[in-house]
Amino acid sequence: MKLLNLLLQTLLPLSLVSGMASAQTDEWQNPAIFQRNQTQPHAKIIPYDSVDKALENNLPDNPNFLSLDGIWKFLFVDHPGFVPEGFFQPKYNTKDWNNIQVPSNWETEGFGHPKFRNIAMTIATKPPHLPNDYNPTGCYKRIFQLPSNWKSREVFLRFEGVKSASLVWINGKEAGYNEGGFEPAEYNITQLLNPGKNEIAVQVMRYSDGSFLENQDMWRLSGIFRSVALIAKPRVHLQDYYAYTTFDSNYQNAILNLEVSVENNSGLETGNHTLEIDLIDQNAKRVWEKPVSETTGVIENKSHQKVTFRIPVTEPLKWSSEKPNRYILSITLKDSRGKVLESIAPKIGFRQTEIKEGAVWVNGRMVKLNGVNSHMHHPVKGQAVPLKTLRKDLELMKKFNINLVRTSHYPASPEYLDLADEIGIYVISEAGTECHDNEYLSEMPEWAALFIDRGIKMIYRDRNHPSVIFWSAGNEAGEGKNLQLLMEEGRKIDPSRPGFMYGGNTFHIPFEDIVGPRYWRPLEIKNLAEGKVTGPDDHRPSFQDEYLAATGNGLGGLDEYWELIWKYPRLTGGAIWDWISPGMTNKVILTKDDSPLKNNPAIMGRPSFIEGKSGKAIHFSGHDDWVEFYRHPDLDLAGDQLTVEFWVKPERNEQPNTFITKGIHQWGIIQPDQDRLEFYLQTVNNDNLIANIPQNWYGEWHHISAIYNGERMMLYIDFEKAGEKAASGNIRNGAYPICLGRNAELHDQGEFRGRLSACALDEVRIYDKALTIEEIRNQTPEKASQMSRATLRFEDTWNEGQFFGTGLGGRTYGIIWPDRTIQPEIYQIKKSAQPVLIELLDENSGSLKFTNRHNFTDLKEFNLHWTITDSRNDTLISDVITGPECLPGESMTMNLGYDRTFWGTDKDVWLTVSFILKESSGWADKGHEIAWEQFLVTKAEKPLTNLEKMMTPPTIDINDKAIIIRGEQFTYTIDMQSGTFTSMKVRDRELIRSGFDFSVWRAPLANDMDPWGSSEFTKSHFTPGLGRSIENQLRTLGMEYPDRQVSEIVAGDLNNRNASLKMVIFTGKNGMNSGFEEIRSYIFHPDGTIDLTHKIIPHGEMPLLLPRKGLFFTLPDEYDQIEWYGRGPFETYPDRKTGAKTGIWKSEATSEYVPYLIPQDHGNKTDVRWLSVRNREGQGFVVEATGDLLNFSLHQYDTDQLTRAVYPFQLARPGFLTLNIDYEISGVGETARRTLTKYRVFPS
Repeated sequence: MKLLNLLLQTLLPLSLVSGMASAQTDEWQNPAIFQRNQTQPHAKIIPYDSVDKALENNLPDNPNFLSLDGIWKFLFVDHPGFVPEGFFQPKYNTKDWNNIQVPSNWETEGFGHPKFRNIAMTIATKPPHLPNDYNPTGCYKRIFQLPSNWKSREVFLRFEGVKSASLVWINGKEAGYNEGGFEPAEYNITQLLNPGKNEIAVQVMRYSDGSFLENQDMWRLSGIFRSVALIAKPRVHLQDYYAYTTFDSNYQNAILNLEVSVENNSGLETGNHTLEIDLIDQNAKRVWEKPVSETTGVIENKSHQKVTFRIPVTEPLKWSSEKPNRYILSITLKDSRGKVLESIAPKIGFRQTEIKEGAVWVNGRMVKLNGVNSHMHHPVKGQAVPLKTLRKDLELMKKFNINLVRTSHYPASPEYLDLADEIGIYVISEAGTECHDNEYLSEMPEWAALFIDRGIKMIYRDRNHPSVIFWSAGNEAGEGKNLQLLMEEGRKIDPSRPGFMYGGNTFHIPFEDIVGPRYWRPLEIKNLAEGKVTGPDDHRPSFQDEYLAATGNGLGGLDEYWELIWKYPRLTGGAIWDWISPGMTNKVILTKDDSPLKNNPAIMGRPSFIEGKSGKAIHFSGHDDWVEFYRHPDLDLAGDQLTVEFWVKPERNEQPNTFITKGIHQWGIIQPDQDRLEFYLQTVNNDNLIANIPQNWYGEWHHISAIYNGERMMLYIDFEKAGEKAASGNIRNGAYPICLGRNAELHDQGEFRGRLSACALDEVRIYDKALTIEEIRNQTPEKASQMSRATLRFEDTWNEGQFFGTGLGGRTYGIIWPDRTIQPEIYQIKKSAQPVLIELLDENSGSLKFTNRHNFTDLKEFNLHWTITDSRNDTLISDVITGPECLPGESMTMNLGYDRTFWGTDKDVWLTVSFILKESSGWADKGHEIAWEQFLVTKAEKPLTNLEKMMTPPTIDINDKAIIIRGEQFTYTIDMQSGTFTSMKVRDRELIRSGFDFSVWRAPLANDMDPWGSSEFTKSHFTPGLGRSIENQLRTLGMEYPDRQVSEIVAGDLNNRNASLKMVIFTGKNGMNSGFEEIRSYIFHPDGTIDLTHKIIPHGEMPLLLPRKGLFFTLPDEYDQIEWYGRGPFETYPDRKTGAKTGIWKSEATSEYVPYLIPQDHGNKTDVRWLSVRNREGQGFVVEATGDLLNFSLHQYDTDQLTRAVYPFQLARPGFLTLNIDYEISGVGETARRTLTKYRVFPS
């Protein structure tokens, strides 16, 4: 009986709670009240006046549709209590209000504060309560003209998406209330309208109790962000329809199952009406000789009646992701006299989804789902994503063999599903129920109706889309009864689909139809597939709703997953996390640093400027605004003296006020609670000095001085000593930047609840020396600035371009950038799951085996393009033929019939085989590649190098400072102490600035910087404050900036032709018990060629893995032209390389930069046989692998910059290039489980 009560409360227009709602002013803090006066959920219906008009589907010319998108008047306030009384009345004057575009998020229009969070809420209150002083509210108004022909019609106001709660008025009378950001809300406003001119008013609250179910890993934005429209319908009209198809046992003939609901709002009981159903195929031809019709019978007033059809269809063209065939379903309602009242013509697909044999089946075929998760995100427009961008997203997915999208973590816009139907992308439509920060809500009965409401609105809206193959009850919302109730109700509404999955962190829960897991390693999902994890009676399919979190330069190990997915039927596939990097287009706003360093910091978020102690001051609202310095080496401040002084005007904040910090584990000045001030310092000890704040602390300017002199810490408030304690030692140099208003180590990765600092700051100075309080009080501002390492006065700010901001430590997931530029990882997604397996059976004749992994496409529908190329970059054979006949799921062989003796054995020869589109499609051009493979059919027999050239043998001279190797045309110089090459001159042209330095350090990847998945690195050699993962271990062991010491030099000659040099070098931090013994054996040839044999022996304590093992060089800027024989042309790493072809590629240094949202290592190339580095005149050098293949990267920024920078705008060309040549390099891995063991480089 309890379930029945829940169901009634959900399906009725909330008449059961409307009395309570009208008497309660804070209904947006009551989970029992989440809608009022709304129509029952249904499919989106926009009727036309005739069948022909419905078939034309010209929405702008539809007389029954009036878009309210466009310019509205808008007032923004910080709390509903500040909303002007009676603003919704027609006479209220809005001339001083702003204009705003609808749809839009008001944050992207310049109002309020956009905030990024993952798990944490942006408010610190507990459900359902909201802050008393902060709940940004937008008041919207606009005028519209009611069409004259709508007088006798029902008029519905439909919102496709408003966040988070909204009250609606028409002509000053309330139309209704809604909570739920991504679900539609529709009101019958017929009785509220006037002829002609009308006015709509909407009050939108950013936060409501519903916000606790909108706790998704994304930008938290607000407003009317999806379309708004008026829809006119006759008094008796189509209320809903539900079309689904079932096939016979051979999946040839089908039944079109159709339920149509007709609603009567005429005021009278109606007589029989007629429904006419017609089906139009892709050639605009009717499938049946005449429409199928059925009468409704009598319909009582204020009720609706359902009419059911079961119509046989002979051999329809089926809908799938491979062949998205659609039909037009014409539904026409006629009155008892045969007059057409209205007609709709939605597009449907014949598609049947089933679960059987432990797998997911579509149209009788077991499918594999190569999916992605995708937010609705645009870098400028936020969640109001334009239609052309949605289309571009889905077309890009299609081009890169992605066949599924999970609409994480809420229903997508209706247009998105229309496009998925058209283009052919499977969809998991997900309910907006994430309460990650409060997962217990899924257990609370008082929240059940709110959960169910969001699910059923989604299902009613989306159940007619063939692209939606199953549902998700939500994401990371615990595993409580409310999710089960949602699923049970959803199965009743939509019995056509196999049911639900749930995107939770629990592997599987009893009431879901499809189980996870998420973020398991390949071996773990193999065990699952083999029945070693779940019980013997659990045969539910496995779908990884999230796997391989693609943060920054990542997505390593995809091949290993897909080898298993292809092999085991139970493994349906997965959805990579996620599609779009979440950056928002922000201006780079800098403020002047008046110190000699001139390290101008960036102003982040939206702080304001107020009158300060001297000129301007910066004011932090607490809503994700702060100032951040680049982590310049001169700001490491790792000595035994420090002074920080500033003026502050504090405000009360429910959380600690952060003034100036350099991480948690270096130093900072904060207000930890309402009564105290703290100066903390990390030396050999973790010292903190606490002082009480004065009574006039809030709302007044106070001067703060924090001083450390190597013996004592001192804290002054208004030049009076407030505290002092003993402390000693050098300050630890942490890996986090100096920030004002934020702690970069603490307030990071979207896990911070509530507000940051609420205060104003002025005259901020940081010194690397200990000043006395008298010096601070008496020195002039000019002198103080010149003595300081940083001085901020906030008088000057300016714009230096744009960047993609990620907010308060938002993770940089994504395989495309926010502007829809593709990232290198996407090529691996295309390759690992490509739908044709190509195998070489005989390299002598070109005998091939093809396995067609498509479900509905014969290989003869493609062209087959094959080429023979060699390592001199010559194409020996190229041919395009019709693809062989090979049915889905079948294999076949064919012989290319080439003669391998034709090209000899003096060069490598490659066979490349591709399946390409025969003709252009709606999403790709003719010749677009679907699948490919490459085979080395001839490996060159390396000729003996001719060393008998008539050149003078080189000589080696050794003095106290250098080793000098001279030949007829070259001079090389090696530093005696470090073993570094300091010069390589050929024909008096300098080729390097430095070279042959061994290193294991690479600029940390976004995965390395992420706390998720970092625990394995914290168990040994870990120092708090030095990073989160492997970079911390390397820093702890002194491997970021190692010292180099030569311990042995042996020079000689070989055969009176070549010079030899043996060097033993120890590379490690002086005074630390870890490092590497290098044994280098050089041979210098008369022509300047260098042979290097390099043995590396680890000593002492070692990290868990080594990011790289190789050499680095710095080069003059002119040597920016590169050519290589290896994989390319884009970036590859050992665990993400098979998506790139081997060939000879060219590039230049600027093109090698990969603009990840956070600077990090990038641009590596794998399987490199040789590399040429030259200037534009062709001068330079060649590096060749004589044993194992090499890795290399050429960076226009040096590694230290890439390590220190947090934002791309902090990078500056140093005046030289960095070339990395690596014997081994660790894979990039993924965030949650990091790099697979087989792709890690170990010290041994």
